[in-house]
Amino acid sequence: MGKVTQGEQGKSSAVRLAPLDGVRGLAILGVVLHHYGVHAGGWLDWGPVAPTVFFMLSGFFVTGSLLRMKQSDQINWSTLQSFHFRRLARLLPAFYILLAVGWLAGLEEFREGLGWHALFLSNVKMAATGEWAGGLSHLWSLANQEQFYLLCPLVFLLPARWIPHALIGIVGLALGFRLACLYWGAPEMVRWLLLPASLDSFAVGSLVAIGLRHREKLIPVGWGAVALVVATLSWFISRGLRHLDFMGSLWIAFVDVFEISALAICLILFVQYPTARLARVFAFAPLAFIGRISYGLYLWHIMVATAVSSYLDRMGLDAKEDVLVRAFIMTVLSVGVAWFCWIGIERPFIEWARNIAPIRLRLAALWRRVAKFFRGLSEA
Repeated sequence: MGKVTQGEQGKSSAVRLAPLDGVRGLAILGVVLHHYGVHAGGWLDWGPVAPTVFFMLSGFFVTGSLLRMKQSDQINWSTLQSFHFRRLARLLPAFYILLAVGWLAGLEEFREGLGWHALFLSNVKMAATGEWAGGLSHLWSLANQEQFYLLCPLVFLLPARWIPHALIGIVGLALGFRLACLYWGAPEMVRWLLLPASLDSFAVGSLVAIGLRHREKLIPVGWGAVALVVATLSWFISRGLRHLDFMGSLWIAFVDVFEISALAICLILFVQYPTARLARVFAFAPLAFIGRISYGLYLWHIMVATAVSSYLDRMGLDAKEDVLVRAFIMTVLSVGVAWFCWIGIERPFIEWARNIAPIRLRLAALWRRVAKFFRGLSEA
């Protein structure tokens, strides 16, 4: 085989990521439409499933970054600081601008719980009070993700051979947490909103990343159809558990197990076979575009609805009778805001963080050398 150029590697990476962008795009559209009052049939409503998709993809991508650091023997407290710096540069600017806009607009939920939300503790606040946070209720999943980003790198400080076992233990911990909540009658918000309840979604995404790192084909060639059948069965079982009203039974704790199994199989297939027919469907350019701007769309879609709802009312679009038309208008506007957020806020800060992180590392190394030099002089 000839040498693969950097451009070819970038093209290959783009092909591999496009289906995952599409999955993220479908998930965020499910959330947006669900919040805008468009509820498909119980088996097709993606809104409640979307957080699991986001959590699994977060586990997958963050673990990929940490594995590259681990392979270069670069995981230490200094590089972890750089890792968190890049993550915060990616998340904080758009997030804090949203909070500032809501606060300046005088929206009650922004002013009442501002500190909780600013510290990525929205899920803790809602679980503790048992009340949703109005237009900021959707931030519970973002809080979960940031809490995971804070804790996940600590697992990778372990010896490499221990990491998969630790992640499997975390999967068991999440299931045990949900079972314990059901057994002792904990409030439903505790069972679903706190990080321990979602750790298996993150951990399975991490395990997929580790598995694909060590084996190019986790699902052998020719077994893709069988894997999809298993994924479909797992999906329908999870839907059945959600909609058979088993809320008083311990079985409800296993909903996520089947859901995660189905999504994990799809994740593996899309990464292994990015040019397969189903992967190409999810790689559809408009859907992948929605996936790339999904963070801004997630942040701003409730604010957009708050801003334009009164105008839609004056246009004669009833919130119940014209729900599809209203949802279409608000979705288009939200995509526009998210695109502006991407090009005007997110992407510039991502590039800035990439450029400044190596500078910080070089300055830290220079400082250590200077300190070592002066220590040598003092000892002499």
